Amino acid sequence: MPTTPDQPVSRAQKILAAIDALPPLPAVAIRVMEVAQDPKSSASDLALVVSSDPGLSGRLLRVVNSAAYRRSREITSVQEALVTLGFVQARNMAISGAIAGAYAPDALNALFRIEVFWRHSIAVAFKAAEFAGKSRRLDVPSAFTAGILHNMGRLAMYYADPAGLDQAIAEAMARGVLLEDVESELLGADHAEVGGILARRWKLPADIQDAVARHHSAAEDEVTLAGMVAAASRFIAANGLLPGYIVPPGPGETVELTTEFAQLSRQVDSLMELVKGNGVGVAA
Repeated sequence: MPTTPDQPVSRAQKILAAIDALPPLPAVAIRVMEVAQDPKSSASDLALVVSSDPGLSGRLLRVVNSAAYRRSREITSVQEALVTLGFVQARNMAISGAIAGAYAPDALNALFRIEVFWRHSIAVAFKAAEFAGKSRRLDVPSAFTAGILHNMGRLAMYYADPAGLDQAIAEAMARGVLLEDVESELLGADHAEVGGILARRWKLPADIQDAVARHHSAAEDEVTLAGMVAAASRFIAANGLLPGYIVPPGPGETVELTTEFAQLSRQVDSLMELVKGNGVGVAA
């Protein structure tokens, strides 16, 4: 039922509007996730799925043939590209390109920047996968996928109300707090709650649904995907890479990257080509 000025929009309506605003995950993204999380899958299986989508396969070949990888000759087939990269790197590229490439960056908003949003998400994916690997109890590909998807609720809120999200970011900056600290108050919805509902609607595995829904509330020492993603998200944000916006340094402030974070940033750069799909070079 439509609302009138005398009928304020409820929290439930805000959440529903955000969920309905975000385009569904592409079929190729769902298939890539399924193959990536199947322990019996191979680079050949992944190549078959990637090759079914011309946009994704084209972007992947451009990345593999870019200066960042310095191949001695041009690689012309997805199968060869994925085998050359190695299965782990190929899997990470395929997941990132299939999901993030479906919601490509643009320059329409003043404060919320989709390119920065994906940089944060991919960085969290790498860190969550690293933590999952150290735990020896969790599935690394699932941790990477959960990291990529953990903030989809915020992307949905952007699609539903881009001007409102910009205003919320401006208010968060003015108060000196993070966006998640004010979004329920100013936007009427919580991005983790929206993301959890989206993950259920997309019928993602239960542990990934849980990670998306609890990536702010899970304890960092919790040996679950939610715990890994929560710890990774806090690490990335603490190093200044926020999910979708940039807080300029204050007067006289300088930002110094740790060696660990600088190395992670280079990994993120290599996958951001797949998101942008425009052949921009990256650091070696």
